[in-house]
Amino acid sequence: MSEVFTRRRAAGGLTGLAAAMALVACSGAPAPQPAGSAAASAPTSGFTVLSPAPTADAGDLTWATYRETQTLDPIKAFDYPENTVDPLLCDALLRQKPDLTIGDGLAKVTTTSPTRFDFTINSAATFWDGSPVTAKDAVFSLKRAADPAAGGFYSEDFTRVSAIEATGDKTFRITLKQPDYWLLSELSAAPGEILQQAYVQAKGENFGTVSGGTMCSGPFKLDSWKTGQGVKVVPNPSYWDTSLPKPRLKSLTIAGVPDDASFTAGVKTGALSGGYVNALSTLGQLESDPSVKVYQGAPSATAALVISATKGPLADPKVRQAISYGIDRQGIISTVYRGAANLPHAIAASGTWGYAPDTFAQAYADLPELSRDAAKSQELAKPLDLAGQSITIGTSSGIPSLHTLALAVKAAAEAIGLEVTMKNVSPANYVNFFTDPKAFGSVDAFPTMNYGDFADPAALYRTFALAGATQNFDSWTNPEVTRSLEASRGEANPVKRAEDVVAAQKIITEQLVWIPLAAPNTVLVMNKAVTGAPATFQYMAGPWAVTLGGTR
Repeated sequence: MSEVFTRRRAAGGLTGLAAAMALVACSGAPAPQPAGSAAASAPTSGFTVLSPAPTADAGDLTWATYRETQTLDPIKAFDYPENTVDPLLCDALLRQKPDLTIGDGLAKVTTTSPTRFDFTINSAATFWDGSPVTAKDAVFSLKRAADPAAGGFYSEDFTRVSAIEATGDKTFRITLKQPDYWLLSELSAAPGEILQQAYVQAKGENFGTVSGGTMCSGPFKLDSWKTGQGVKVVPNPSYWDTSLPKPRLKSLTIAGVPDDASFTAGVKTGALSGGYVNALSTLGQLESDPSVKVYQGAPSATAALVISATKGPLADPKVRQAISYGIDRQGIISTVYRGAANLPHAIAASGTWGYAPDTFAQAYADLPELSRDAAKSQELAKPLDLAGQSITIGTSSGIPSLHTLALAVKAAAEAIGLEVTMKNVSPANYVNFFTDPKAFGSVDAFPTMNYGDFADPAALYRTFALAGATQNFDSWTNPEVTRSLEASRGEANPVKRAEDVVAAQKIITEQLVWIPLAAPNTVLVMNKAVTGAPATFQYMAGPWAVTLGGTR
């Protein structure tokens, strides 16, 4: 099914996911606020935000992810399966909505200065066991996320934090060293999900595992989790937030379905209720099948070639540019994404424009569409004298979509005279290119399907274009990019914040720090008996299944 390994996070955030927030000046201070629609000028018109509302109750549903869930510990969630499950169980302090704007979640935030966030937890909020969610639990959860020793992926999100402290039973404060609007955004995703302190401490190393489970306050609660059978969640009958709809289903099991054939057969028969898919080879077949509904949302994740070379041909932006012009991206869109993708202008696509959409849309349009131009590729390569020089591309033939991306880059590189070696690893070991210096140091590049934690192009750019960022495998830096991204991080005005990101984006795109390959749409596939799920990246950070139910 979704045969794509993903890694997303940076010096301030690996990913991740994706979702959108509009942090605007309000009473002299930032506060989460809907950014409005994607704007007519943005190429998102015609995309689906939310599939039709359910008209009937559903029974026991099964939802597919490309592999089994490995942890229910939010700070260790960094890929599609975990990010799909955790937001259903664990409330975040702020909430990403289906349209990728942000509002109040478990708490409301107010500020009296750009370096102080005061949070008030909803007075009705309780954990599944009935005990109240307290400031003590929130402070514990955030400090745990911020602690590198806890083994999570989000500690760098808290680099501008000087203190996190309870100020009352239901109130706590985050004090900053300098303004940080990325942090507020991240608190609507995995780093902001709140756990019950007593439960985490009681379970110790078993917390978040099959044997240890979890304890949260979300709209669904954990019913069972068995290896090979998926994570089964049920609606929380005592859920505190009455502003959300009550799920119209009996249970939802999130199960690993690793191949396209099994997913396709399952969703057609109803054995699988649905799933969010990447690079599904049978997409065209399912779109024409009367037993299935397919919805496409705006592109939030991106297909790209990660550059890890610190020397040699790919360390030269001129070589990257020559290769880029030679890549058959239209072929990639047709063969890998079955047409459910767009030619990119930059790494960050339209689904990431969660605020100041007109600013981002204009800047994106001003960048040239990255279409194939074989003559230009040869023209750029001619003075570089590449004959006899070699590069190594990491791949996995066991992940067909990524392997096809790698082969497309190989063809473009060989066309300009480079010798290309493919380092083929198993699907299980592909993730090592993101985590093991020996692995990513053994190749010059490798393909990815990557995303940020919130709807801001900076959510992904900061992961590979800042010094020391967790996906900056080639140690690339540029002082103007650093200045622009850091300025954006601390800018309260959303238009000015977007302008700073756009300044960085222009350089990142010209230098091809990563080479964009395609902008895949967010694809939602459901059996016709099921409806209500969002067709946006909310499913990676928000309580997406509360709107899920049946059809008559």
